[in-house]
Amino acid sequence: MKNNLDILLALVALVVVVYRLFQVEAAIYDAIEDLKESVSERINLLERSLALHCAIYAERKEQVDYLLRALEEKIDHKSGRLWDEIKELKLELRYKPKSGEG
Repeated sequence: MKNNLDILLALVALVVVVYRLFQVEAAIYDAIEDLKESVSERINLLERSLALHCAIYAERKEQVDYLLRALEEKIDHKSGRLWDEIKELKLELRYKPKSGEG
C-alpha cells in the first residue's frame, strides 16, 4: 500500500511539474509575442516619424533653394546695375575735359 501511495504521489508530482513547465512555456511564448508586437509598433512609429522628418527636410530644402535663387538674382541685378553705372562713369570721364586742359 505504501508503495502504491508513493507511486501515486510521484505521478501526481510529475503531472504538477509537467503542468507547471507548460505554464512557464506558455508565459514565455506570450512574452515573446507581446515583445514582437511592441517592437513592430515601435518600428512603425519610427518609420512614420522618419517619413515626416524627410518631408519637412525636403520642404525646407526647397524653400532654401528658392531663397538662394532669389538672392542670386538680386545680386546679379545689383551687380549688373553697378557695372552699367561704372560704364557710364567711364564714358563721362572720357568726354569730360580735364581741369588742366583748356
